[in-house]
Amino acid sequence: MIVFLEKVREKTLFSALDPIITEPLELIYIQTVLSQEGIESYIIDPLFKMNKPGGIIPDLIILSGYNVAENLIIKRANDYKGKYPLAKIMVSGVHAQINRQAFRVSGIDFVYFSQGFETFKIFLGGETVTKGMDIYNKDTKTWTTGEDDLLKNSEDIVPCRGFFNLIKEKTRYIDKKSVALVKGAHGCPYKCNFCYCRLLNKGKYIKPDYGKLMSQVYNIDSEYIWLIDDCFLTTREDALSFIKASKKYSDPGTGAKTPIKCGGAKSLIAYLRADFLVENEDLISELKACGLDEVIVGFESPNPDTLNDYNKGQSSSIYKRLAEILKRKNIELTALFIVDPQYNTGDFLRLFRYIEALNISVYTLSIMTPLKGTLDYENKKQLLTTTDPAKFDFLHLVIPSKLPKWYFYTLFYIGHLRLLKSKRIRKMIRGLL
Repeated sequence: MIVFLEKVREKTLFSALDPIITEPLELIYIQTVLSQEGIESYIIDPLFKMNKPGGIIPDLIILSGYNVAENLIIKRANDYKGKYPLAKIMVSGVHAQINRQAFRVSGIDFVYFSQGFETFKIFLGGETVTKGMDIYNKDTKTWTTGEDDLLKNSEDIVPCRGFFNLIKEKTRYIDKKSVALVKGAHGCPYKCNFCYCRLLNKGKYIKPDYGKLMSQVYNIDSEYIWLIDDCFLTTREDALSFIKASKKYSDPGTGAKTPIKCGGAKSLIAYLRADFLVENEDLISELKACGLDEVIVGFESPNPDTLNDYNKGQSSSIYKRLAEILKRKNIELTALFIVDPQYNTGDFLRLFRYIEALNISVYTLSIMTPLKGTLDYENKKQLLTTTDPAKFDFLHLVIPSKLPKWYFYTLFYIGHLRLLKSKRIRKMIRGLL
């Protein structure tokens, strides 16, 4: 069997700059499983100019992409069917896990929505699969709907970094270059009503094994590691486990059980909540010593009522203290804000003044966008002005704004101008010129 693995990427308004470029980690996991099963495979990713190998005909093609690429994935499936009519087409990824019905269309043979890889191994072995996959029967022209297939524990799969090593010089997180992705958890334990990640694995959250995770971190030949769990540490016990594991695996002299191939200092980027960081301020110096270099924090809004509507579970008053702590501890911050379509001019100005007052130099502004598959989407479905997946990129209005549309967009993009004051942003731009 020969398998093509393609990351389908839809361009956005910021694609020209691409402040963040990362490896297609999900496909690397799949390729690792295929390799373990002795199956030949090729990753195709136009972002890294990794194109289809010439003269090779695939038996199976697996397509994956974000929610914005839904239509493009379907188009790619039909393109492949035209070129390789005997090949089977599978769609996988987090968007397919929650919205598998969107891909039950002509040109696609399998929609893989399982949260793990054991079912995939059964499929590769030629056995009948009844869980975690929808299957198209070309004879009856009907779909067989698979049963739910949830993870109870983390799978012991360490992704091969061969592909990353080929493209790592092209990866970046703003001004930080050669950034590898590492994932340890499944889902998210919090209940923010706009969040997609909390729906994964039917809401069952699985914590990382910090020992295994840090062993993986220190075996990657890259200085920067982005820990992409939706919330890397959720409790004080998590932080203490991480610190213990980091100390063990960052120093081979302490008798680490796993040989350290690459070693060296690691700079870690991680998603963390403001309340966790403030409540565990006494541990932040230790986290910094373990490599924590930058935190990505969902501020969402300075308005307490908005945070309550989002079911965020924390107050905006905590953010000022957080910004002060991180500055004092010399840990960089990326703050994530959400701009609501119901914003008026005063709301925009208050947000801009808030960012200025907290002296936040790196931040993102996203337009509140109900994602397909969430309760938020169902509640606002009647308000949608478009159902084009490409527009659900957090940069387009998909529900009506209170302000005139042109004026809303003007204020939204004016809000990005302060980023030009950031030394990191200017460094990134100089590197692109």
